[in-house]
Amino acid sequence: MSERAKRSYDASGVAYVAAASVKQFPKPHRPEVVFAGRSNVGKSTLVNALSRRKSLARTSKTPGKTRLVFFYELSEDYYYVDLPGYGYAKTSRGEQDAFSKVTNDYFENDRPIAIVLLLLDIRRGFGKLDLEMLDYLCHFDIDWQVVLTKADKLSRQAALKAEKDVMEVIRDYAERYQKTARPPLSVSAGQSPRDLRMQRLEEEILDFVEKARSN
Repeated sequence: MSERAKRSYDASGVAYVAAASVKQFPKPHRPEVVFAGRSNVGKSTLVNALSRRKSLARTSKTPGKTRLVFFYELSEDYYYVDLPGYGYAKTSRGEQDAFSKVTNDYFENDRPIAIVLLLLDIRRGFGKLDLEMLDYLCHFDIDWQVVLTKADKLSRQAALKAEKDVMEVIRDYAERYQKTARPPLSVSAGQSPRDLRMQRLEEEILDFVEKARSN
């Protein structure tokens, strides 16, 4: 398909574009909040929670199912962008290449990125591919914020330890690339928008969007 993908609408009337290639991306005319992470880390679940809609972003228990870049038009001021998950071993080599290409196309297309939310499963922390993504974002001077998902799967003590371990990596990269070492934000699966941690994440997102709009 050589022309841009057409807008679709979910049941609640939110417009979105599902793009398989750079040619289908919407025109870059507003800041974009990007959700990145391994397959099945909870990106779609977080998009749904932040948008206060149960099924805007499609979720699946089968990792590697989403192969498209989704642009959700939740506001006149910004897009939510849900990238394909990476790192699912059972995905065929051809499909892995497709994931890499559409993600690379996105980052290399001079998009107006306000912030990349790098999602990690709090039980696993940083993996090799997560660190490669972090290197990529730092090298190209793209703002990022680590979000730890599935925090309800750990005890409070274990969650605090996981946050501390992740923060050590964040500090290392922040010092190496002269970035701000932002503490990770932890959220639970299916998190309520009224939760204080979710509200803090929303506030940070809006701060980055406003910063991007003013530049």
